[in-house]
Amino acid sequence: MAQSRRAVVIGGGIGGLTAAVALHRRGRHVTVLERAPSLEPVGAAISLAPNSLRALDVIGLGDTIRDLAAWAGDGGLRTPGGRWLSRSSADAAAERFGGPLVLLHRATLIEHLAAQLPPDAVRTACAAALADRGGIDRPARVSTPDGELEADLVVGADGIRSAVRRALFPGHPGAVYSGFTTWRIVIPVPGVEFASHETWGRAASGAPTRSRTAASTPTPPP
Repeated sequence: MAQSRRAVVIGGGIGGLTAAVALHRRGRHVTVLERAPSLEPVGAAISLAPNSLRALDVIGLGDTIRDLAAWAGDGGLRTPGGRWLSRSSADAAAERFGGPLVLLHRATLIEHLAAQLPPDAVRTACAAALADRGGIDRPARVSTPDGELEADLVVGADGIRSAVRRALFPGHPGAVYSGFTTWRIVIPVPGVEFASHETWGRAASGAPTRSRTAASTPTPPP
């Protein structure tokens, strides 16, 4: 059977869009199916370590993201009372790991990834399911509200409760809650200077929790 060179990515988050961009750059006809009504901002801030930036280098986005907001100054881990558990600096981290730690809005990363795809590549409000995993003599089939799509490659990027994973590996236990909860929000704090840090401690209920307080030096893209 001739290769169709069509790839379907189920899930339009960071992982799904990154996979889609990589496949598009390799000449595949890519369709991303996202069940949410749009790629509207979801979540708060995200920190990208040097290894993730090197992954973005592969799809030509590394330097663009590095230019947005790099961690500057000191940082580390603190207790809820403010005591330092460990301390480091942006320069030390860059020297140790071969590059900067970049802090930015999750939505900003999504926007940059989606912009690398053709305008019709991402279909929102489109719940999808793997109907047939395919084989040597037949393509895979993905069901959508508008009918089925055939593809020689299907990427399951539909989150921690992945239906694609359950279909392919029904015995896989899936994600297991570790007992830790992370709270992240983004708020403007004009004129306030502080060291970037994460706070680790226990919530009022006694469950372990962690939060991140980060300061960055944004640099507008050229």
